[in-house]
Amino acid sequence: MFFSHILGSLTLAAVAVAAPTPEHPPLSDRQAGTPYTGILTPAQCEVLVPRKTAGDADQGGLGLALENADKQPRSYFVYSNGCDTMPYIEVAGVPAGKTVFVSLPARFQGRVQRGTHEVHVARTKGDDTSLGTWLELGYDADGKSYGDVSLIRGCDGAVSLRTTDGTGVATGFSAPCMQGAPAGAIGTKPSGGKSVKATERSKTQSDADPNDGRPVVLPVPRDWLLKKLSDDKGKAETKAYIDDFHGNPVICDTKGRWHATFHQGNP
Repeated sequence: MFFSHILGSLTLAAVAVAAPTPEHPPLSDRQAGTPYTGILTPAQCEVLVPRKTAGDADQGGLGLALENADKQPRSYFVYSNGCDTMPYIEVAGVPAGKTVFVSLPARFQGRVQRGTHEVHVARTKGDDTSLGTWLELGYDADGKSYGDVSLIRGCDGAVSLRTTDGTGVATGFSAPCMQGAPAGAIGTKPSGGKSVKATERSKTQSDADPNDGRPVVLPVPRDWLLKKLSDDKGKAETKAYIDDFHGNPVICDTKGRWHATFHQGNP
C-alpha cells in the first residue's frame, strides 16, 4: 500500500459527511452494511455486487463522461476505496469512439480501470486486478472533486482527464506508454494483455527499515515512464503519478463533473 495512496487512491484532506441524494442512495439501501461514506467497509465489500451499466442518464449530478478513444469496445471498472476485490460499478462494452456518462455517489473516493468482466467481476478470488493505469477521483462534502492519473500500479494505456467546470484544467496523457519499453518494464495482466509494471512495491522484512512506511521504487518501469512521458522541459510528473516521489498532478473540478478519455490500451 503506497504512502501517498493510503486509501488506494487520492490522499485528501478530512472530508465532512454529506447526506446521500435520491439518485445516489446510501449503500445500505441496496446492500447489507453501513451507509456508504466514501470508503467501503469490509462487510460492505464482502457482499458487494457491482452495479452494471452501459451508461447512465446524465441528470446533471456528480460523475464523469467516459470516452472510449480505443479502436474496439472496452469495459471499465469503478472501484471504491476500501474494496480492491470487487468493483463498485461495471461500465460494460462502451463502443469505440463513444462517450457514456457514469454517475458517482456523493463522497465517492476511488478509481477507474479498463479491463474485462471475466477478470474484474467473474474472477478467481484473490487474483490481483490492480495492474494497469488508474484514474483516481475523490469528492468532498460539497461535491468538489479532485482527480489524477496514476501509473504507480502500472500503465496499460494512456488516460487523460479534464474539468468541465469552465476552468479548462487537464491532466494525464495520450502518448502510448508501452511502445519501445524494455522487456524488464513489461508485465502481463490476468487477461493476458500487456502493461508496464508497477513502479513500486511494499517493503518486506528483507528491506532496510521495513517499518518506515515508504514503498520501494522499481527502477526499470519507473525510469521508462519518466523517459517516455517527459515534456520539452524534461518533466513527466506534471502528467501522472509515476511514483510517490515525483510531483503532484492532481486537478480539481469545482462541480464534480469530469471528462475522462481512455486512449488505446490493453484490457
